[in-house]
Amino acid sequence: MAFKLRLEERSYGGKKFRPKPLCYVDPTSNLLLCITSWGQQDIDKEIIDSIKSFLTLATEDSEITVPYARKQNLERKGNVLRMSVIMASEKIFKDYNQEEYSAGFEIFAAIQEGPQWTYVSCGQPSLILNRQNMGTIPVNQNLDLNVQSVRTPLTDPLPNQLLGLGQHPPIQYGNIRVHKTDKIALVSRSYLPNSFFTIHREDFNQDNITRALAEDHQDIPFWLAMVNFD
Repeated sequence: MAFKLRLEERSYGGKKFRPKPLCYVDPTSNLLLCITSWGQQDIDKEIIDSIKSFLTLATEDSEITVPYARKQNLERKGNVLRMSVIMASEKIFKDYNQEEYSAGFEIFAAIQEGPQWTYVSCGQPSLILNRQNMGTIPVNQNLDLNVQSVRTPLTDPLPNQLLGLGQHPPIQYGNIRVHKTDKIALVSRSYLPNSFFTIHREDFNQDNITRALAEDHQDIPFWLAMVNFD
């Protein structure tokens, strides 16, 4: 299925600051990059440039070699995207964190490959799919570290997984076959409440999702993006 990707973003501020992802959309390849930078350095633009450069190089040279094993359940574009994320992580580690940690990042990256949308992620945002006759499905859901800690308040965003801190980053990946009627949300929030998953399909939009998340706990900040396939 041919489609054109659009992104509609919204941020909600709580008592504590939560960094907003920097997103990049390439409508030609339906590439989506959402980078959340944590630490003393703003590295999101640098990461986007690194990933874009490697994707361009891999497009021009199909025989390009990299020191990472290919994943059998990913097609070529998915493997290249995953490798580009690993390379960006290693670059940040070498440039900023070898002596002491000063920068890290969360990422959601996705690209179209035929009828599939292949994603690569670490940390937030979560990928949520609302599909006709199936309800709301957490395709790739993440919790912040403060949710798992008895000492950190729920209102204090604390990333659970970050790239750029070591040689072997914890990366999740997969793919979904996109339907024209699908509704997809990306959500960066410490956790997703039960009320989020009970929103009726006809009400699964930016306004109603924002309302449900804010009413669950008005002091928890979040970022929401609706992914539209035209």
